[in-house]
Amino acid sequence: MIAAEQPQSWVDSHASISFADVAWLNDLRKSALAQFKELGLPGVRDEEWRYTNLRKLKSNAFTLTSPQALSIALPETNNPRLVFVDGFYDAEHSTASTIGSASTLASTLSESPDQLAEQFNTSLPNKPHGFTALNTAYAQDGYVIRLTNNQVLEDVLEVVFVSQSHDTVSHTRNVIIAGANTKCTVIERHIGVDGQAYLANNVTEIFAGENAHIDHYKIQQESDHAFHIGGVFIKQERGSNVKNHNIALSGLITRNDVNTHLLGEGAHMEMNGLVLGAGRQHIDNHTEVNHAVPHCTSDEYYKAVLDDNARSVFKGRIIVAQDAQLTVADQQNNNLLLSKNAEADTKPQLEIYADDVKCSHGATVGQLDETSLFYLKSRGINEAQARGLLTFAFANEVVKRIDVESIKTELTQLIAGELLSGLESLV
Repeated sequence: MIAAEQPQSWVDSHASISFADVAWLNDLRKSALAQFKELGLPGVRDEEWRYTNLRKLKSNAFTLTSPQALSIALPETNNPRLVFVDGFYDAEHSTASTIGSASTLASTLSESPDQLAEQFNTSLPNKPHGFTALNTAYAQDGYVIRLTNNQVLEDVLEVVFVSQSHDTVSHTRNVIIAGANTKCTVIERHIGVDGQAYLANNVTEIFAGENAHIDHYKIQQESDHAFHIGGVFIKQERGSNVKNHNIALSGLITRNDVNTHLLGEGAHMEMNGLVLGAGRQHIDNHTEVNHAVPHCTSDEYYKAVLDDNARSVFKGRIIVAQDAQLTVADQQNNNLLLSKNAEADTKPQLEIYADDVKCSHGATVGQLDETSLFYLKSRGINEAQARGLLTFAFANEVVKRIDVESIKTELTQLIAGELLSGLESLV
């Protein structure tokens, strides 16, 4: 990685954070800080970031804030939830005290300092980029879920990350450790105050034990002036089943990395992604699935709908190790352009070192099908309505892959609100 500009100014702007009084974490943070000083922030000369220009982000050395009172109304929910405001836990608006397996990172480190020592930071790449190093060095708080063997989390847990202060940064770090034969569903919501410019830097680590089932959602509804850098890093043991759903609906510049290692036979990974881009939004999704052992499967399905001057980037990489025979892996990335100025860059990759596998990948970039448009218009639907219906159907194919009915309904309504305005006469 090529070091980017002004790393020292970012270190100076974060000087108000002190290292936790936990020996192993203190050492880890110091190491990550040294790593960031060497790496800096990534730039377009870095191959992994060549399509994502961070000039606007780098021109503002976002500073940390102190705990603030929540200033916006939260989405209604019947699920227990944890709330973080500008990176700090908000106990007043959190209702997850009934879930004994869920807590905050700060409370976990305070009450049981060595509880996370074995797993923390071990799912991340050996050579992380500068934002990930910053997160490790300066993580303020986040959520922790620990499930003992055979434990099932019946409730859907929601975690809401609110960004509301202008020109600030929040570094949140989350850890899910699921023992053998466990099950849980976690929804991360990232929301922001309209018009505010801020940086949300979020990392989630997931450790799925033998036969664990984890359904993880990340729904982004950031401010249109916001920068969101996120990563979900996963390790899976024998027979585990992890589903990751990545939904990006707003934000000025978004970068998401989803990286999993299938380490036990029979493990399965499912990745679903949906981007709705408009204005000058830029959304960059990088995924990587590492098949390290035989008899594992993965299924990846990403879609983007882009209007105005929006741009999306997708780079999906599947790696099949030499010993990972009988791997089955599929990857698909489809992009729909609604404007002549919208742009989609897609780069699916297969690296296969085994000889007995079944792997496929594909990518499409195009506009709405003219034959389908003609069919709808021939039945009395005007062109604007026809385009809205076809676009909704394209995007909703990702939502159909969601198992939680309440989330499926919510996202269907959100997408319909974005794409089907003015169609009341058809209902």
